[in-house]
Amino acid sequence: MGREFKAIFFDLDGTLVDIHGPLYIAARNALDELGQQPPLTRERYLEAIAREDPWLGVPEPMRSDYLKLAFAYLITELDRTERLEILPHVQETLAELKRRGYTMGVVTSRPGAAQRLIEKLAMVGLAAYFDQVVTQETTSLRALDKTGSLKHAAMRASVLPQACMYVGDEPRDVMAGIGAGFGATVAVATGPASMALLQNHSQYRPDFLIPSMAEFIDLLDRLKYGDEGR
Repeated sequence: MGREFKAIFFDLDGTLVDIHGPLYIAARNALDELGQQPPLTRERYLEAIAREDPWLGVPEPMRSDYLKLAFAYLITELDRTERLEILPHVQETLAELKRRGYTMGVVTSRPGAAQRLIEKLAMVGLAAYFDQVVTQETTSLRALDKTGSLKHAAMRASVLPQACMYVGDEPRDVMAGIGAGFGATVAVATGPASMALLQNHSQYRPDFLIPSMAEFIDLLDRLKYGDEGR
């Protein structure tokens, strides 16, 4: 028996647009402020991500301070960057979903006014695909939990949570989708989390895992026609 969804909500950073540039700048600035030497290079950042080392050599006693600093710098960098860098296969995937009549939205942990983000999305031709864009009202670490935002987005779309799907790139996106009662969570391995981490997370494993947005339409078709190969 096939499964169909009426609404598809997307995380933004790492799912639809690149996050590694802003993440690298935030990490470098945080490490500089903590006095870590030598200064972080882009190459060392990418090597650390590849070996799943989010702490970049920060000693354990300093990790709490590093996390707070990096988060603050990331928020600043995301706000400062005017032009979003769309990830491969995103534009054509959203166009096909729109053509098929899905309700779509962006639910992101970026703080600030949704209108400013809509303007950024419009600059790169993505805004017209979305029926709603939801940002967070706070810049605290609590904003990382999008469960309430997903529930509200489904309600605004007048779609039952079970008929909604959330697509993200991190275990916390999966957590939010599960917490909101969504019918399915999909993880795409284009953000900081690797395929292995997403697949083997101790608590929050997605219902479906894809390496990039190029596979998303095919996944929906397999679900619709009853072939749920993962």
